[in-house]
Order: sequence, then structure tokens, then C-alpha cells
Amino acid sequence: MDDETTSGRLRAVLRWLGAAAAIAGIVGVVFQVIEWAGSRDTPSAQASADASPTPAAPPSARASGDEQFVQVGQCVRNVGEAATVVYEITPCGSGTWRVLARIEQSVADEAQADALCEAQAPGFADYHYSNWAKRSGYLDVVFCVSPA
Repeated sequence: MDDETTSGRLRAVLRWLGAAAAIAGIVGVVFQVIEWAGSRDTPSAQASADASPTPAAPPSARASGDEQFVQVGQCVRNVGEAATVVYEITPCGSGTWRVLARIEQSVADEAQADALCEAQAPGFADYHYSNWAKRSGYLDVVFCVSPA
């Protein structure tokens, strides 16, 4: 083989590698844009969330307040209304509730929520279900609580 043939083949391989790298870069950018677009709230989803202040969000679902982060043993307070509870994690003290159980499950009615808390947190004083409105993409959790 002469140097000119080897040089020509080397150039062809380098052009192919350059094209492959460019295509891989473009594909990577497309995937990043798709991921970014999927993580944003659409205007219609934001409008419906603003119109309906009922509590609700797990790491992949939406929630009001700190509900997706609240764990057993932590204290919370309601920063919403009585009919639209919104839990916020707070230091334990007067006017706060201690979470005795966190049950990630959809419930049909108050009797089912009450029975779940009775079984998993005897002595609970109240409960809060995060998704009475049954909104798609929202956190389904029953919190069994007692005064802190």
C-alpha cells in the first residue's frame, strides 16, 4: 500500500467518526430537550391546579405543601384551610400534629381512611388524605396524626 491510499482511507474513517460524533451530540440534545419539556407544567395543568386548591404531590406526583416529603415521626401544621389541608413540616410544638403513619394508598371514603389509620396507628386523633378530588398525577397518601 502506498501512503496516498492509506491517507485516503484515514481521511474517510475520520470523516465517518466526525459525522457519528455530530449525530450522537444531536441525539443527546434532543433527549435533554424532551426531558426538560416533560418536567415543566403546561399552562392548562397549572391553571387547573390553581383553580383547585385541594391538597395533593410523591417524588413523581404533585402535592400541596410538604406532603411528598413528610415522614413518620415528623410534625406538621396545616397552612391551608380546614377543608383544604396543606401540610408543612415544622418543629413539634403547640398547634402541630405528629405523623404516626404514612400510608401510600388511594382510599374511597372516610371510613376506609379511618380503618387504615386504626390498623396502622392505634391512638391516632385525626387523619388527612391528600387526594379526595382523585386528580391524576397527584399523591395518594393517608397521614394518621395525633397532637404533638
